[in-house]
Amino acid sequence: MSWHRPSGRHRAWRRVRAAVVGPGLVVALLATTAPGATPDASPSAPPATPRAAEDQPLVGAFVPREPYATTAEAAAAYEEALGRRLDVQRVFLRWDDPLDAPAVAGAVARGRIPLVSVLPQHLDGRRLTWGQIAAGEVDEQIRTHAAQAAALGPVVYLTLHHEADIASPSYGTAAQFVAAWRHWVQVMRSEGVTNALWTWVTSPVAVSRPRSDPGGGGFYPGDDVVDRIGADVYNWAACRTSVPPEWRSLATATQGLREFAAVHGKPAVLPEWGSVEDAADPGRRARWLREAFAYLRSWPQLEAAVYFDTVGTCDWRLAPSPAATAAFREAARDVRARPSAWLSAPRAAVPSTSPVTFDLAASTGTGAAPGTGVAAWTLDHGDGTTSAGVGHPAEPVRHGYAPGTWTATLTVTDATGATAVDRATVRVAAAPRVVGTLAHGLTSTSVGLRAWVDTGGPVGGARFAWRSEAGTEGVHLVPLVARHGTQQVDAAVEGLRPGTRYTWDVTAVTEAETTRAGWFHTPGPPTVRPLPATSVTRTGARVELRVHPHGVGTVAWVEHGTTLPGARTATLDLGSATYERAAQVALTDLAPGTAYRFRVVAHSSLGQVEGPVQTFTTRP
Repeated sequence: MSWHRPSGRHRAWRRVRAAVVGPGLVVALLATTAPGATPDASPSAPPATPRAAEDQPLVGAFVPREPYATTAEAAAAYEEALGRRLDVQRVFLRWDDPLDAPAVAGAVARGRIPLVSVLPQHLDGRRLTWGQIAAGEVDEQIRTHAAQAAALGPVVYLTLHHEADIASPSYGTAAQFVAAWRHWVQVMRSEGVTNALWTWVTSPVAVSRPRSDPGGGGFYPGDDVVDRIGADVYNWAACRTSVPPEWRSLATATQGLREFAAVHGKPAVLPEWGSVEDAADPGRRARWLREAFAYLRSWPQLEAAVYFDTVGTCDWRLAPSPAATAAFREAARDVRARPSAWLSAPRAAVPSTSPVTFDLAASTGTGAAPGTGVAAWTLDHGDGTTSAGVGHPAEPVRHGYAPGTWTATLTVTDATGATAVDRATVRVAAAPRVVGTLAHGLTSTSVGLRAWVDTGGPVGGARFAWRSEAGTEGVHLVPLVARHGTQQVDAAVEGLRPGTRYTWDVTAVTEAETTRAGWFHTPGPPTVRPLPATSVTRTGARVELRVHPHGVGTVAWVEHGTTLPGARTATLDLGSATYERAAQVALTDLAPGTAYRFRVVAHSSLGQVEGPVQTFTTRP
């Protein structure tokens, strides 16, 4: 699957064939340890289970940001529509993302447990191999992530490269993945990370034979470095080719995971799950969801179930189906494995002459009906004062603040003694706010930058700045009028370089400053990164394609023969990604013992690029 943008995910229901083990794998093999063995660093006990009720799973979701300005706003709106707090929030990060990225920090601030997957791929598309991780080449970044992870609160689910068993072979072999995982955990532990639940996430294929293949196809890192076992499970129902065609219950789809986790004595999690619609029966998906929740509650070893509410390989979204939405909402409402604190506060700036009103009533205790079950509560106003009470907080709390921005923290305790936390930030007087940003009208050399800014009342200004890797390239200033509410401000940017990634930010300035950043990629002709042919046999070979579309719809093919252009493979549609796309092309029906020439050709509306001519010789 492609990363960060689930709409571009590509899954395969076949096991990736292991690459040939070469000399470079020696270190990884030495670092590989069988399940139950002792890792390089003494294992620390995992944090206490995040559930207060062991007979109910934690309920979570992956919430896409669009169309909201931030993931935090999207998650808050999702919870409002769902009518309950999410226990777990799924977050996907790349290697050079901070582990306390806004989506993760926002989840922790609102009392959700983050389930974080870290892909060993840089934001610019460069892949980091498992061998590099295992060899300690990137320990500095792991230590940085460790410091960030340790500050994320009582517990966080952490995953290195989920679904590694169906990842591109360019990342490495199963043994190298195991070595990378073990080294990653060892460095994290040595840096004092004690709040992480090391969560191995695979495709259902790797856990389909728990007793005959307890190593998950060679990808299971070992019981001493895994706290939770997860698989991404779906009712595909022939939503695309190469997926199970039948309509499957969640019980059937998770059978392998359930047995595999039991074999290893680990709690199970569903980091992703979902179902498509049945076009012939509009009510079938709603029934499936109700049955799924009944099954989830009957599986005591299942700790968390996180619905993948977006368009991925297929359309898993709930919103397009009112029946499915209602079924999910009703079923999820009564699953309360832990208490939830729910602190509502004004989103707009509040004049310093008026008190801020906080609503605490939607908080809920473990196993209780919505809006009930809290035994005691404390509200830290964030300015050195607190309010507290016994019993459920039915009445609003009002508090006056001096001018500024304040974060209030609500802590609730239920009858089981379990606690939950939520936070709300309030703005008093004139603190500016950047509500949203947009890069639009993008061409090869220009873009429109737009922001929506709330000054809280006074006059101010918005400062746009954009830059490439070479440094700051431009600044544009826009005045802001004295007004409550959002103001739209725009900057027209010219003279950009085609095929270039730019970062930009807008800073709202009044008495204080607030900055929000983004990025865009100018369209340009495709670029081709050549790789040597692999898997050469007497009559065939494999060519790895690495093509960067630079934001323009791009197709690619391979020309090959004893002379060029020679034969041409089928055309591959690589889309309009702003990162390097990877694909594989098999060359067949070749002559034995023959020298062949080949090159990758990429074409878009902005140009056609021919990669360098490369050669290989088939085996005699």
